[in-house]
This record gives sequence, C-alpha cells and structure tokens, in this order.
Amino acid sequence: MKKIALVSTLALILAACGGGSDSSSDNGNGDNGNGGGIPTVPTAPTAVKGTIDKVDSVQNKVVVNGYSYDVAGVMYGDVKLNINDLQPNMMVQIGGAQKAAVQVQLEPTITGKVTAIDAVAGTFDVNGMKLSYKLSNEIELGDWVMVSSLPTADAGYKVLSVIKFDIESQYPGLANSYEVEGRLSSLDESAKSFKLGAALTVDYSGTAAHNIEGVLANGQWVEVEGTLVNGVFNADTVEVEDYSDLANDTEVEGIVTWVDAQQTAFELNYQGRFVVNTQTKFEDGVKADLKQGALVEVTSVKNGTTQVATEVEFDDDNSTGDDNDNVGSWKEFEQEGQASVFDTTTQSFVINGMTVFVDAKTVLEDGIKLDTINQQLIEVEGVVLNKQNIAREIERYDD
Repeated sequence: MKKIALVSTLALILAACGGGSDSSSDNGNGDNGNGGGIPTVPTAPTAVKGTIDKVDSVQNKVVVNGYSYDVAGVMYGDVKLNINDLQPNMMVQIGGAQKAAVQVQLEPTITGKVTAIDAVAGTFDVNGMKLSYKLSNEIELGDWVMVSSLPTADAGYKVLSVIKFDIESQYPGLANSYEVEGRLSSLDESAKSFKLGAALTVDYSGTAAHNIEGVLANGQWVEVEGTLVNGVFNADTVEVEDYSDLANDTEVEGIVTWVDAQQTAFELNYQGRFVVNTQTKFEDGVKADLKQGALVEVTSVKNGTTQVATEVEFDDDNSTGDDNDNVGSWKEFEQEGQASVFDTTTQSFVINGMTVFVDAKTVLEDGIKLDTINQQLIEVEGVVLNKQNIAREIERYDD
C-alpha cells in the first residue's frame, strides 16, 4: 500500500485533548518538573505511527500511543473502512493535530487469507508464512485478515493482532489485496528473487520497473504486494521503507533492533537509525535502558540526512499481542582486529576468524571503503540475524 506522507508542515502542534501518556520527564525530582501536584498534559506529535490503545466508536475517538484523536475516516490504501473495524493493537498511522478530526491509515504487516490453523500449537498460516498467535474463535480457514506485528530477533514477526474482514459483502475491494512486509535477505538479482522475514521467497521477475520503489538490497525493509503461487510470493509491487522521510516531531513505535556500544545511535524495527545526543530526553526510563529488544516510542527531527531522537519513551507494557513472547534471543557482537579482503559475491569479510556480512544498513565511518578494507585495523559492531553476523557500524580501530 502507498503510505500517507508523514509531512504535516501546516498542522499546529496542539495540546492533547483526551487520553494521554502516563510518562514523565526524568528531571531527578520525581515531580515532572512542575513542582508536583499538577500532571503534565502531553502534546501531540506532528504524526504518529504505532498501535491502537483504545477505540470509542460511539464518540468516534481512537487512542494511539497515548494520544486521543477524533476520527474523520479510516482507510487502508484506497479502501474506505469504518471506525468499528478498528481494534486494539492494530498498527496505524495518523498525521495531524489532536483538536482536528484525522484520517486513520491502517498499516498492517501482512494481509491475506488464512490457509492453515493449528489451535493446539497456537499457529496459523497466511501468505505462505507460519505465525504464532492464538486466533479468536471467529477466524476460520479462508478468512481474509490483517496482521499487525513487530519484528523479532530472527527477522520474524511478533504478532500483535489478527483482525478478520468481510470481503464477500462488506469490503470486496480487499479480496485481491495480499501484502507482506519484512526484512529483505538472500537477494538474487539474476533470478530476481529474495527472502522476506525468515523464510518467505519472493519472486519479482514479473514486476515492472516502475513498480519497484527504491533500490533493493539485503537489509532493506520492504513492503510487497502480490499473490502466493506454489509457496512463492509473486510480487506486483515492491517498496523500500525506511525513516528517511519522517517529518520533524513524528513519533514512531517499535522495537530497538541494534544499539551501538556508546549508546549514541540505535536502529528501530530494522528500518532506520536514530542518533542520541545530549538533548535527547528519556521517558519512563534512562539512557542505560536503551538496549536491543526494548519497546520504545521515538520522536525525532532531521539534521541533514540524520534522524536525531529528541525523545525516547520506554514502554514496559507487556500486554500487547498474544501470551507467547515470540521475539527470540537478541544478540549483538563487537570485534577489533585486521580485516580480510572483502568478498563481493557474499558481501562479507573475515575478522578474528569471524565472517561478517554487510547490508544496506551498514554504516562505514572514518573514510573506510569495502574495496580497500583488506589488512586494515578496524572495529566492527553488529547484530546476529539467522546465524549471520551482520555489521551495523565499521570504523578504524584506535588502540
């Protein structure tokens, strides 16, 4: 689905007028910085991308990331939906001020028909992927569903909600809508195929060039629309998604998927990097809590090509999604030593006997170039995904 632009330069940033966050500024006084007694009223960000907390279909209100909005309409791409379709833990995107009615754009990770259900194991299949989640009794084989999720340590999916839609009579426009988002890996430009998540094979050989938005590369987060044929997802469109076009003061909810050793930068949802500086404010936690696997809400501003985090709010609410915490084991690595020659075929090099891969999210510092990295003394920080050591940052090693 084409995304609503997260640009709202004409919108005023107004104070919250309904629900709100319980978070408080960490000023060391325990009084939110206002002398105690009077609670701080949260201010709505320019735009927000996160999960629904509450829905009030009677008053046409929805609470997302602790902010209450009046709902003017609900959309999934070009299909107009109803506020009654909204449910807690659905991923949505909203742009605009709280005192004006807003459009709610649904942002599911996966859409398609349920092809298998294992109630005992607590799994179901959609678009060729087996997902862990206890479905409601209302969902049956063949039902068309929207799946909202967060990424896991193995590039899989932590399912937050699975919502059934009636495509027979109420929403026939959704009947042929099949979508999958995920981290791209195993890109084969000759065969025009790649993997999504941990196992799904995507064939984009029949995708017109103008239907591929962005440069495909291992490590990119992409959204693919198409159909499943014999276990392979045939793509009609492929869109690279990242946080490079976030408007200032946009809040994004997600999982921290990497943090550098100095905690001066981190990656969110495998999609983009945020810089932490002395002005970054931490809510409901401190900087030391910024670790892989942390659930956070990040507000940022752009400085050149860099997204600088102005506020990081930690969310220790473990109530979203099903009861199984299917996030895997988060792992990082750090190596210092001499690099071997870079293998352009595998996109990797060796340091201290460890094979390290680079991808689209690898940042090269200090003028380092992969084609001249051989025999250089370097320091590498990265993450372990599906048993591969993937570099996030490579810089010169200073003893």
